[in-house]
Amino acid sequence: GQGLRTASSIAMVFAPMPVSAKLAMPALGALACSVMIVGTCMPSAWVQPGASTGLSQQLNSAVGRLRGVGIPASAGESEAHSTLLPIAVGLGSLCIAMQAFRGRVPTQRRGAARVTSVAAIASSEAEVVDVDPAFVEADGEEEDVEVIEVEMSVSRAEVLRGAAVAVGGATAAAGMASAANAEENLGWVQYDLNTGETLYDIDFDTDDPLHGFVVGARSLFYETKDGGKRWVSRSFANLSKGQDVSYRFQAVTVKGDDVWIVGKPPLLLHSKDSGKTWKKVPVSRKLPGLPQVMKVLAPGKAELATSSGAVYVTDNDGKNFKSIVKETVDATLNRVSSSGVNGASYFTGSVKSIKRTQNGKYLAVASRGNFFLTYTPGEARWVPHNRISARRIQAMGFRDTANNDKNPGVWMTLNGGYFTQATDEKYDDIDTETKKLFDFSSIRTGGIGIIDAAFRSQTEGWAVGGSGVIYFTTNGGKTWQFDSSGTELPCNLYNVKFFNNGKIGYMIGSAGILLRKVFEA
Repeated sequence: GQGLRTASSIAMVFAPMPVSAKLAMPALGALACSVMIVGTCMPSAWVQPGASTGLSQQLNSAVGRLRGVGIPASAGESEAHSTLLPIAVGLGSLCIAMQAFRGRVPTQRRGAARVTSVAAIASSEAEVVDVDPAFVEADGEEEDVEVIEVEMSVSRAEVLRGAAVAVGGATAAAGMASAANAEENLGWVQYDLNTGETLYDIDFDTDDPLHGFVVGARSLFYETKDGGKRWVSRSFANLSKGQDVSYRFQAVTVKGDDVWIVGKPPLLLHSKDSGKTWKKVPVSRKLPGLPQVMKVLAPGKAELATSSGAVYVTDNDGKNFKSIVKETVDATLNRVSSSGVNGASYFTGSVKSIKRTQNGKYLAVASRGNFFLTYTPGEARWVPHNRISARRIQAMGFRDTANNDKNPGVWMTLNGGYFTQATDEKYDDIDTETKKLFDFSSIRTGGIGIIDAAFRSQTEGWAVGGSGVIYFTTNGGKTWQFDSSGTELPCNLYNVKFFNNGKIGYMIGSAGILLRKVFEA
């Protein structure tokens, strides 16, 4: 008991320390472990009479000087106490060291994070800490990036569901025409981009629906100017300046002459002439998190969201960015010890996905899938929400339609292939009970996860997932039916999007798979 009290006292000494001081605790932990080993392994014969009392008194005296209070010791302690004491001190200090690596010392049990309401998140306005920094300037000057174009015809346009169209040789023009007709009549068409890399994002210009881009792993970059019937492979010659860096292009956005590409490791590429020339925009080291999602708003103006939930706007082509959110996600959650969200009060790290609507609303899923967050323009911070069951959240998205019909709410997929959705506009209210808003849909996935979904209209939607599975709904997501288009595809499908008011749809995924479908107006 004396040893445990001593270790507890040591922990209380270091609890109020700043993070910078706690980072020195690993050394103390190592020292305490050494004391523990010596105290445990030392034979009884090596301990002189009275050594036990002396050791306890010395340690208690040292701790007493640290705390400024005396800790009484019993004069009749046995030799066993001299072994238990260093063990307790070692274990207590080791816990301090482990927490120091994480940047904090716990002051309450994890279970204490659960309360009945999340209203505490909105309380204490004076305690809000602005995003640091609230204003970010680019580190250095923009760099010109040389673009290499390799015109590349679609070497294979395979009409899935059993039909095939050959393109090549003297019949190339007829083949392409047949492919176009097949798309309109038979459904999803696979385009061979002559790559085995994963495709992550696709976007088309709202001002010119024929102009679009596809990006992916290993700096994969394709452009089309005929609405996706023919793609041109492009690459950047001097992107990494001789360094052995393989960038993953994970997001692309285009509107008019402005095009942005977001990459990882942190990378921002910007074109002001519809993709003819490009500049590498320096990413500030002060930026919270990694660039993850970007949206062109107007010429020279764009909005950037990071993996930490920071949201910035630039109106001068990326020379500097101004924060529109007062706090990052972890700052909001950790500022309040009891947020009412499982896992929120000790949340660290980043979100695994962020999605944005045309009107500026955001939806994010925590990195472990144990809760989700929403952000509405004009609000000071993100609002966390509990998941609806014990199953982890796999993905989430908005129910916005490609044909601009009103379709409020969000959809959510859970591990194990479950699909749910909330059609109530109050899904993002801070006092709303999540479980009461989400309804499970009827879908048979066999346990295969659903990774993305999108609605073409209020009634028609499509969902994709692992092993190339494709599902569709004709009643607004209440029930989903299996589509055999991707049965033979050796890939996972990660993204489904619709463009041109829902007239054209795309599905992209691993192994360079790109599916395209033309819908009737």
